[in-house]
Amino acid sequence: MPAKPLLLLCLFLTQFLFPENAPACTIFLANSGKKVWIGNNEDESPGMQYRIWYMPRERQASGYMLWSEKHEGYDSLMWQYPQGGLNEHGLFMDYTAIDDIAVKPDPAKKDREQEVVNDILKSCRTVKQALQFISAYNLVKLSGAQLFIADASGDYATVHGNYVVTKTTQNFSLTNYCIAGGRREACWRRETATEQLDKQKAFRQQDITGILQATAQQWPGDVITNYSMAIDLSRREMILYFKGDFGTPVTINLDKALQQGKHNRDIADYFPANIAPVLKQQYATTGIEPTIALYNKLRDTAAKRYNFANHDALSFAATLLSEGKTDDALAFLDNLHRQDKDNILVNDWLGIAHHYKGNKTQAAACFKASLAKQPDDYLANLYQEQASDKVVFKLPEWTGAHQVQLIGDFTGWLKKPVNMKKKDGYWFAEVVIPAGQHQYKFLVDGVFYLADPHNLLYTWKGDNVNSLLLL
Repeated sequence: MPAKPLLLLCLFLTQFLFPENAPACTIFLANSGKKVWIGNNEDESPGMQYRIWYMPRERQASGYMLWSEKHEGYDSLMWQYPQGGLNEHGLFMDYTAIDDIAVKPDPAKKDREQEVVNDILKSCRTVKQALQFISAYNLVKLSGAQLFIADASGDYATVHGNYVVTKTTQNFSLTNYCIAGGRREACWRRETATEQLDKQKAFRQQDITGILQATAQQWPGDVITNYSMAIDLSRREMILYFKGDFGTPVTINLDKALQQGKHNRDIADYFPANIAPVLKQQYATTGIEPTIALYNKLRDTAAKRYNFANHDALSFAATLLSEGKTDDALAFLDNLHRQDKDNILVNDWLGIAHHYKGNKTQAAACFKASLAKQPDDYLANLYQEQASDKVVFKLPEWTGAHQVQLIGDFTGWLKKPVNMKKKDGYWFAEVVIPAGQHQYKFLVDGVFYLADPHNLLYTWKGDNVNSLLLL
């Protein structure tokens, strides 16, 4: 390789790919005594792309899989800089980002700048063996992240360049702050995972998926859960989810995948494609009627190619609403409703479109129908006109949080925040809000500013996302 490209490559790897730049995420271990599960949410910028790598057994090296980011021009190298991995013995590893803590090297140990995941997955079967491997080195680059390691026996450890925290409880969760010395900080994701783990004694796949869903960071936001994993360590089997869609699982059995030889595949390619960009392109060219016709055709002829079961089509409709194209949004949503009359979310958004159009009677009918099927339906409660003239916020999210505050232009943002009450598994508030369009969001535990995860109408400025509400 010529000198200049080689120098650029080195600079790229130094700046972006060492573990101190590991993404935010939630990792938890659920141990029933008979079966050990790992749950893993990977949270980053919505535009980030990823790849899974499969490395079959070679000589004395164990077979394993890795997951990594993708970066244009460096895709073939990214296996050397994994976010995490799993080997044929059920040894799991992944990073969580934390605030940088400078590493203090031990002069009796060798300094190691290279990441350790590949070497450990090749050579180790257990957490004990992994820690023995690590003990020979100063992990001088592991300053802004913690490396979580777990095995099929239920043993686990959390490693930083300065410390190792070993197993203390049967179940465990980890997010994005230093846990040395038993330290705890406000983090609704870790508290939610811990709360739900403590309620269970036996764990099934749906329990792990439920915790992943409860701790996922949702759109809209500058950091979201891009992929999620529920891993049965004893079976070396992963249930993979993409972009917060927990209704479209993909199962990967590591033993079977390794039999296919050395290969890799983009995570996005395991899943049906997002139809919204296709609809947007058609709409920009030909308008709403051909777009509706295309949607109907693809629904009939390309049901496996595109995902028709998630919110992608609703996102397209919400974009039309946010752009002031209310009639087109209504036409598209009316077509969706004819296709799927029992879908409460479709009915909600049809009601919201009628609300934006000023069709109060039709909007009220939609919300009434949704609430008849699901009394706690968030959007219908939010938009339905109440006798008290108050707006109802009733959120099932952030169950582990200690405090949730509603803030917006109607509270002077932080001047007069509304303290929501925790009631029957919901965060609840009733608020008098003047007529007109408003911006709002939620402040969770006084730290996390989050847009409304149910509302696809929002405004975005820089890394600041506010939800929109028209009354």
